[in-house]
Amino acid sequence: MIKLRHLRLRSFTAERAYKADIKFEDGLNIIQAGNTSGKSTCLQAIIYALGLERSLGPQLAIPLPYAMRERIHAAEKAEYEIVLQSFVELEIENESGEIVVVHRDVVGGKDTKLIRVTFGPTLSSGLTSADQRDFYVLDGGAAVQEDGFHHFLTAFLGWDLPIVSRFDGNECPLYLEAIFPMLFVEQKRGWSTIQGPFPTFLRIQDVARRVMEFLLDLDVAQYRRRRSELRNAIAEFTNQWSHERIKLQDAAAKIGRIRGLPEKPTAEFAQEPEVDLQLFHEGDWVRLTELIAEIEEVVVGLEKAQMPTIDTIAPEIEARIAVLRTKIDTETAVLEAVRNEHASEVQDSRALTTRVQALEIDLRRNKDAQKLQRLGSDIGKAAYEHICPTCHQDVTSELLPTVDSVGMALDENITFVNSQLELYRSALGASGQRLEEIAGRFRGVDRNLQDKQQELRSLQQELLRPGTSPSRAAIENLVRQQNFLAQLRSIDDLAISLIDDLQTIATDWAKANASLRELPQDNLTAADQKKVDVLTAKIIDQLAVYGFRSFEPEEIALSSDNFRPLVRAREGDDVIEKEINFEVSASDAIRLKWAYLLATFELKCAKATNHPGLVVFDEPGQQEIASTDLFAFLRRASTASKGNGQVIVSTSEKLQLVLGEMQGHAHIIDFPGFILQPDLDVPPPDDFEALLS
Repeated sequence: MIKLRHLRLRSFTAERAYKADIKFEDGLNIIQAGNTSGKSTCLQAIIYALGLERSLGPQLAIPLPYAMRERIHAAEKAEYEIVLQSFVELEIENESGEIVVVHRDVVGGKDTKLIRVTFGPTLSSGLTSADQRDFYVLDGGAAVQEDGFHHFLTAFLGWDLPIVSRFDGNECPLYLEAIFPMLFVEQKRGWSTIQGPFPTFLRIQDVARRVMEFLLDLDVAQYRRRRSELRNAIAEFTNQWSHERIKLQDAAAKIGRIRGLPEKPTAEFAQEPEVDLQLFHEGDWVRLTELIAEIEEVVVGLEKAQMPTIDTIAPEIEARIAVLRTKIDTETAVLEAVRNEHASEVQDSRALTTRVQALEIDLRRNKDAQKLQRLGSDIGKAAYEHICPTCHQDVTSELLPTVDSVGMALDENITFVNSQLELYRSALGASGQRLEEIAGRFRGVDRNLQDKQQELRSLQQELLRPGTSPSRAAIENLVRQQNFLAQLRSIDDLAISLIDDLQTIATDWAKANASLRELPQDNLTAADQKKVDVLTAKIIDQLAVYGFRSFEPEEIALSSDNFRPLVRAREGDDVIEKEINFEVSASDAIRLKWAYLLATFELKCAKATNHPGLVVFDEPGQQEIASTDLFAFLRRASTASKGNGQVIVSTSEKLQLVLGEMQGHAHIIDFPGFILQPDLDVPPPDDFEALLS
């Protein structure tokens, strides 16, 4: 909730100070003055003080007339004086009873992007307060950063603004500038549409729907927000999965291959992760855990064995050398064969990639041709219809060879190319898996070959040492096995840690997906529909009072897409909903705008909404509307706002007529001349800053 308590305008020239002070009360406030006297200046000053001028358009120009920016005079025929300094102050109160005064300079003071907030009712009480804070506005972060004024104002209002999607794919808060066109009808542009007009430069998708869902506090908006949060969480979990999966694949690639690791997180993996790391060892794929157990057994045996002398094991060394030479020759040949197999598979993979790229180009061209054909293009039909595209004559015998078979139509060709793409993409994926397997085998064979070559060199050197010396080869073999075991354990520990992380990610991913499926569909709930029905009934009720005549008020309905008023029209036996464009007269469009905004205001009494309890109408008597209808609207506004907020209206209707119709029903503020008048009691000081203290 927000309540306007006091508005102050000051404009200083070299000769004097001009001032306007307007005190607002609960309920209906009517500002009465003649045309061009400054009524709109006062209401636009409210927008300016709150830093909401971009709700009127993307321009950053100050939305105040020249009397606050350039020149001012006390009466219509008086000489103009140059404005040297001016500012606007607005005292506001929230639902908790907190009161602040917002100060913003117009010209001659601090930067217009700076807003100073004074805590306490300094305007209405005349007292001073030392508790002040500066904020910035109309700059990046003003809606989300702690020092941004709109961040402060949102918290002051007690709003939790939803996060909405933008057309560029990013997300942002539902900015205050998007919401306030439903609370403030500005004279120049505000009456041009029934709903809004909403600023489009903010690039918010479905901005009308998002604003109305928020103001009406519809459940569907909360579900959509939760749905967006869950989808973002799912995308983040998927990204985390990909990152951790790459780590695990890189670790596995150092020793062999990995099996059972899905491309994306799954609910099955969250429950029972079955990942198998394998090494190509001694000509076969072996599980990492099994190989670790095998090497551990070998190491234990070597550690327990007594250290022999060279003489005692010389025959065994010679026999082992012969076996190693045979195995080295074999594995060298195997390594070369694997290298050739890898080169061949790389060529096949490149060929498949080229074929897939060609098919993608072919598919795109066929779809473009199909699109042109659907739009009515007949260029290019000669190839399958044997018709000249220029003279439209049969050219079968003259230009084209006789072919018994008939070529495929575009639809058939697209289907065929899609099937070919699916086939070749599958083959390309299988080729990638084969390349990984070949690379794993190559690493395994190469590691075994290097181990055997090292062992051979060690044994050959062993035979050259004294026969009574202990066998160094046995020691080196033990060290090699211990190092190999340490490497395997290190990779196994890393894999276990990464698999645990992946399981956690998959569990969170599965929970987020389950929560997403449990959310209701993106439709109005029963409670939402009741709110919309009450809102519609209030609009219809008001239109009947305001003299709406373009069609029967009962024919009004609200769009399910963006809650904009529609008209139900009968076509034959069917009833259809049509946009209200030229179906309504200009004056009835104004009546409909009154009813729409005031019904939204009134709804907060019947249902829980986010409406702040404030709506401002600048000159609602547009299109030479009948005074009887205008005052019917004002009386309805008076009734609606009693104990329920504020409605502020400016009008140029004659004062006597306003008093006669509304006295006792509204707080009437009248100005006989210009609203900004010279302050005869306060001469202009030399130091303008003294006026701000």
